[in-house]
Amino acid sequence: MAGTLNKVKSGDPLVIPAATFNTFIDAARDFQQRQRATSREAQREFRQTGIVLVRNESGADRARFDVLGIAGPIIKPVDNAGEFTNRFSLRGALPSVTHAGRFAVLLEPAKDQAIVRAVVDGVTVVRVRMNDEAHGSADIEIGQAGQLTSGDAGAARLLWVEPVEDRQDPEIAWTVARVGGGGGGSVSASFAMITSKAGSLPPYRYAAVDTTMDENGAWTQVGGGGTYNNVFNLEEQGAGGQWVNPLLVGDVVIIFPAPGGADAFVCTRSHYRGTY
Repeated sequence: MAGTLNKVKSGDPLVIPAATFNTFIDAARDFQQRQRATSREAQREFRQTGIVLVRNESGADRARFDVLGIAGPIIKPVDNAGEFTNRFSLRGALPSVTHAGRFAVLLEPAKDQAIVRAVVDGVTVVRVRMNDEAHGSADIEIGQAGQLTSGDAGAARLLWVEPVEDRQDPEIAWTVARVGGGGGGSVSASFAMITSKAGSLPPYRYAAVDTTMDENGAWTQVGGGGTYNNVFNLEEQGAGGQWVNPLLVGDVVIIFPAPGGADAFVCTRSHYRGTY
């Protein structure tokens, strides 16, 4: 081997013996094989630890430990089955009602459209809006990527919560949370405001956006919040043509993802029909 890999001095004629050239080829092949093995090992580690690659599609740069809703894989099986099974990565969106229980916590800052590592299942640091200090769970906060929001149930189990006296904002706490395991289920309903109505006969097809209420009872649309197309009013779903209570633009409803994974939403609201 020592004779095969002799160095050449400046000015010497360059003659590469066959044994030396073959050694170069063997070294290159070994390097390629170790690269492939490292890639496979890294992929196995991601899948086993709950760490995945997520592309920031929220429309803005995001900080470390921000929260994005999972909007599906970047590459679908129908596009490239091999790439989907071997090197899957996910799309991350601004959290909306459809992302309850389906979110990722970023492990590094992410420019808009950048792909970074994120936790979808495991223990991580994450900020949480503490609606009640007794809450032990949390889930997505609609329209907000900076933190989760606490509740009696949710997809994140709070293992430790920063004491109120240590917080910069009394409502927002740093926490250590177990995400992905859940805390008794999550609530996927949200308040929304009807923005359009289509169709000449019921059931009408509506569109809506996230809405919030102030302390005076006034409802306003949430800037940058979720939008909902293909929305159907449950109270228009009657047997024998008994369609009742169509909605108007501006009405506030409670909205849910449609069952069975359908690409639609259902909504309902309270209508008084009797007398006092």
